[in-house]
Parts: sequence; structure tokens; C-alpha cells
Amino acid sequence: MPTKPHKLSSLPHSEWFVPFHVEDVPTAGRTIQMQAETDHLAGIAKRLDVRRVDSVKATLNLSLQNAGHILYINGTFTANIVQDCVVTLEPIESVIEDSFEAWYADHDKAVSFTRAKHKVQTIEDGDEVQILEEKDDPESLIDGQVDLGEVVIQFLSLSINPFPRKDGVEDVVIVTPEKSSASSLRPNPFSALKNWRPKD
Repeated sequence: MPTKPHKLSSLPHSEWFVPFHVEDVPTAGRTIQMQAETDHLAGIAKRLDVRRVDSVKATLNLSLQNAGHILYINGTFTANIVQDCVVTLEPIESVIEDSFEAWYADHDKAVSFTRAKHKVQTIEDGDEVQILEEKDDPESLIDGQVDLGEVVIQFLSLSINPFPRKDGVEDVVIVTPEKSSASSLRPNPFSALKNWRPKD
């Protein structure tokens, strides 16, 4: 389905910039297959602070909610990454597969009833009001658009093991000496006098 031209977006460019306009979602919804190109992978690896990202693929199902004012994304992704073992610093290859949900809206045009009610309650009750779920407090669209590549990168970052360890490598326990007294760290200037006695 061809998309109609839109005005230039002020979306910030991510490492995998895939701008998409909410008006390009038909009533029946739309499915988009994405695969990061080679020149994207180096930037994604640097941002995620991993040794290498070999591939990232995603399938995103997009639909409109709340009379077309909210963009709902239901997605899955697969990524092949290489990290450093936190114990041996050897490379570890892993395949990450996960699914996610995300909501986006143009808050200048429409605000969900739940979000508006929550704002009023926050003013009345102060800081005691619980944080809304994302579906009731969607992220903001920018010029009616969202960067789909950025969406995938954000959820990929949440799925990465922050402390990867090669199979068979046990934890390394760093033993810190207990805090010693000052006398054990440097000579006592009066130690030479401890056996001194005045002469008769």
C-alpha cells in the first residue's frame, strides 16, 4: 500500500531511523516487516554497549484505537548480538527474541479520558496517585509520526542480559579486606616506647 507524502518530520534520527506516519495505517491495520541494514548495526551496537550486533529483524502490527487518535503497536523482534563475558571478557553470541506493546498519540489533538482524569486526580491528591499504564498514557507522536526503528531498539535494550556469562564460568567473588585499624596500616610512632622504662 503506497503512502502519501507528508511534511518533513522533526523526529530525532535514531541509529535505525524508520519514520512512519499514523495516517498511513488503514482501518484494518497494517503489518510491517523490518530488517536493520549493515550500516545501522554498528550504531545499534554502540548504543547498546555490546561488542557487535549481527542482525535485527522485527514484525510490527499497527492499528488505530480511540477513534483513530491512538496508534497501537504489537511487535516481535529477533536479534543476534555478541557481548563480552563479565568474567572472562570472551565474546558470547546470543539470539534474543521478544515481543512488546506500545501506544502513541497526538496529545495536542486528543487525550484519553483516563489520562485526563488522572491529571485532575494528581492535582487534587498530590503525589499519591499511581502511575498510569502505558496504554492509558501513550507516548507522544511527533508531527503525527513515530520512529519504528527507535521503538524496536528501546525494547531490544530491555531484553539484553546486562551481565552475560559464558556457560560453565562460575561467579567471581571479589573479597575486600575488612577495614583495619590505623595501627595495622602504619607503624605506631609510640611503639618503640612501649617497653621503655625510666632508669633508676
